[in-house]
Amino acid sequence: MKKETLILAFSLCLLVVHPLYSQNAPITTAQHIYNPVIGQSLTMPVTVTHFEDISSISLIFNYNPAVLTFQGFVPNAAFNNFTVNGTSTPGRVIISWYALYGITLPDNAHLVDLMFMNNGGTTSVTWDSGDEGSCEYAKYDNGAYTVLNDAPFSTYYRNGYISSPSAPLTWAPVITNATPGSIGIPIKVNSFNDIGAISLTLEYDPAVMTYQNTYSANPVLNANGGWFVGIQDAPAGKKVVKISWTKTVMVPPIPPVNLPDSSIIITLNFNYIAGTSLLSWIDDGESCEYADGNYIPLEDSPTGDYYLNGLVTSQHYAPQTVMPCMTGVVGQTVVFPVRVYGFTNIGAISLTMDYNPTVLTYQWTSSDVLPLGWSLDANGISGHYIFGAIGGPSLSLPDGSVLFNISFIYNGGNSLIIWDDNDPISCEYADGVTLAPLYDLPRESFYIDGCIGPAPVINGRTFLEGAYDVSSSAMTTHLNLQSLIPFNQPYNSLPWNYAGTEVLTTVPSNVTDWVLVQLRTTQASSSTISTRAGLLTSDGAVTDLDGISPLAFPGVLPGYYYMVIYHRNHMAVLSSTTYQVNPFSGIYDFSSGPSGNYGGASGIKLIDIALGRWGMLASDASNDQNIYINDYTDYWVPDFGLNPGYSRGDFNLDGKVYIDDFTDLWVPNFGLINGLP
Repeated sequence: MKKETLILAFSLCLLVVHPLYSQNAPITTAQHIYNPVIGQSLTMPVTVTHFEDISSISLIFNYNPAVLTFQGFVPNAAFNNFTVNGTSTPGRVIISWYALYGITLPDNAHLVDLMFMNNGGTTSVTWDSGDEGSCEYAKYDNGAYTVLNDAPFSTYYRNGYISSPSAPLTWAPVITNATPGSIGIPIKVNSFNDIGAISLTLEYDPAVMTYQNTYSANPVLNANGGWFVGIQDAPAGKKVVKISWTKTVMVPPIPPVNLPDSSIIITLNFNYIAGTSLLSWIDDGESCEYADGNYIPLEDSPTGDYYLNGLVTSQHYAPQTVMPCMTGVVGQTVVFPVRVYGFTNIGAISLTMDYNPTVLTYQWTSSDVLPLGWSLDANGISGHYIFGAIGGPSLSLPDGSVLFNISFIYNGGNSLIIWDDNDPISCEYADGVTLAPLYDLPRESFYIDGCIGPAPVINGRTFLEGAYDVSSSAMTTHLNLQSLIPFNQPYNSLPWNYAGTEVLTTVPSNVTDWVLVQLRTTQASSSTISTRAGLLTSDGAVTDLDGISPLAFPGVLPGYYYMVIYHRNHMAVLSSTTYQVNPFSGIYDFSSGPSGNYGGASGIKLIDIALGRWGMLASDASNDQNIYINDYTDYWVPDFGLNPGYSRGDFNLDGKVYIDDFTDLWVPNFGLINGLP
């Protein structure tokens, strides 16, 4: 139940910020750029903070040259003889500058703006920590030219990211303290680039508010296309507003539309009666969808990442507070940005979280958004972190703002970072006028937990038709029992050509065979960002080389990805939706049914009627995503009679290539196809 206590039963006397020492290097940040237009130039600013009395700069970063092509640069006007080499080595940019004096820049100043051609796709922009001096600053220091401390590296050099095209972020507002009468519902967007069509469906409660059949639309969209806005009945007594806009078709064509971040695309006019109504986006695939300038639908899965719900209420609700999942390098600093949504007219904050102190060692807290007149107090001792802030004027922040950053040393291992809201005031916000506590139940809707680990993992589950034994509801381990499973991963030949060095010292007893797993940012193979060989156990789990742990992907940022699982002689499976990959990933179970697989029932087969369990199709020895004559002639025929052996013609994985592989598996599956992108 929600609290009647006033917030902040703590004293606030100390403002905790990032420790600044005159001999520390500036913080250098490559920006995150979302959804740049393919085939056009983009500008990536490199910004600096605490840039004081600097006399020399050496910076190197790396990126994927298939995604970006370097074009040029514009340095800050304060510099002479500033050099940038982005052409000698594709995918590598070298920045350097030197002077016989020192330069000071304001915080968040652009050190240099770098221009690239966007070829499409996704790439990280990673500062080079490989060699001493590859990233380094020196201070003039009255002619001493002092080389500045920049350890731990990740604290001072913050990587960037370029994302592939996807739908804009669209959000409905959180309107609190509503009073009866007319009320406008503005629909806002970020990353609205190269858009040719819009389709949106917003659900509301007509007992709380009624649509007035009027709206005001963005003038740029009005000038370049046509709108349709109307209401329909929805289940459970609700209604939906259907919103669509399409760019006018003309010859020559009108250019696709771009809008600045936080633009209002349309404001819907309602009459507010009383009570609380959620503003919920309804997405059945086409009911919420954007298309690019060529009217091709843009990626917008999972829905919650692209369409943020809102609400209208006479109450004042607490903001949503989000702790991210991160990966860490042992001994280095990891900084968690804590973001807020619906942060309106807040007067005080009390937040508490728990973490594993053997995994993380607390360092510092900083906030760039608390205004003068606010006090901040924070500490993280023995796995328990408390953040408190209170101020004079009430504070409102745009959605997605970083309320504060928390820095830890990562010691290795895994830890959930859990908001602790088990007592009345451990996690609580107060109204900016009355300091009354704000409603924040259920906890999991308002306080989103985070995590940390050495690498993201996939927790995949799949079964091989050929090895599946209905009587035991599991796959056989015949290859393992005969010591036929190789110690080295077997996917280093055509068609996979995977050069991974995964090697076993022993084969765990529960292992059926090796598998190969890809992570992709889209369903296209060209978007693959990481590949690893792992083990498939008899109960369908995809594991790391110990046969127990989920398969890890070092170097991959936590996020949403498509997953592909290959096997030597079974048809591959590709997830039908993106899957959240982080150090504590939940399970993605291909065996639960066709809906989770690209191609549906065309690409997997019901192998256990009693359990409703589906499996990967046997006999695709060529791994060309169809079971055809070449699987028989090129793989089964040459190895017929082999006993024992580790062969792609052994469709049932019993260590023999006999007639049952042909009659029981290849013949029933002949002609099946599921071409993956």
